[in-house]
Amino acid sequence: MGSVFNAYPATGSFSRSALKSKCGVRTPAAGILTAIVVVVALYGLTSAFFWIPNAGLSAIIIHAVADLVATPKQVYSFWRISPLEFVIWWAGLLVTIFSTIENGIYTSICASVALMLIRLAHPRGYFLGRVSLGDDQSPREARDVFVPLKPNGVLNPHIAVQPPQPGIIVYRFEESYIFPNCSIVNSTIVDHVKKYTRRGFDISSIRMGDRAWNDPGPVKGSDTEAEDAPRPLLHAVVLDFSTV
Repeated sequence: MGSVFNAYPATGSFSRSALKSKCGVRTPAAGILTAIVVVVALYGLTSAFFWIPNAGLSAIIIHAVADLVATPKQVYSFWRISPLEFVIWWAGLLVTIFSTIENGIYTSICASVALMLIRLAHPRGYFLGRVSLGDDQSPREARDVFVPLKPNGVLNPHIAVQPPQPGIIVYRFEESYIFPNCSIVNSTIVDHVKKYTRRGFDISSIRMGDRAWNDPGPVKGSDTEAEDAPRPLLHAVVLDFSTV
C-alpha cells in the first residue's frame, strides 16, 4: 500500500541505519556484524541492560536520529519544490503530534489521494519557446533549448524566451495523459492555436448552410478576416511527451 502513495517503510532499523552512516559504514556487510552484536546482547547481556537508565537509552536514540530531523533550510526547500505537498506534510505532522500516529497517517494519505486526483483531472503543461545557448567565440556550437514561454518561478526571469517559428506550436505535458484529462488538454491547445494562429482559408466565405452542425458562424459585426490577418498560418503542433 505504501508504494502506491510514494511512501517508504519506517521501522526500528531507521535509527540503526542512521547510526551506521555516522560510523562510516559503506556496504551491507555491516549487517553481519550488527546481527552478531544483537544476538550476543539478547542472550548474554540482557541482565546488564536492565541497569541502563531509560534516559541514557533515549539519549542514544536521539543522537542517532538527530540528522533525520529536517532543518529549517530543508523545510523551506520543500516549500519551494511543492507548496501543496508542503501543506500536506505540515498537516500530517501536526495531527501526529496533537492526536495519534494513525490519524496523522490517514490525514496524509487522504490529502495525497485528493491532490493526486486533482492533478490527474487538471494536468500541468507548458507552451514552449526557444533559448539559444552557446559561446560567442564559437557560434557553431550554439544550440536551442525549449523552455516554458510564461514565467514558472524556476527559470531566470532575465532570460529572454523567444517563441517558435511563426505558425509552430510546441506543447509539453507535465503530467500523465489519460482519459480523465485528455479533453481539458485538448481544449487548452485548441484555444491557444485559435488565439495565436489563423485558418488556412477564409471561413467567412462559407455559406451558413454549408457549415458543420457545431459551427455557430462568425459573430455579428465582427470582421473575421481582418482579425486573422496579423496572425500567421498554423503549420504544425508539436507535442512533447518526454515527461509522460
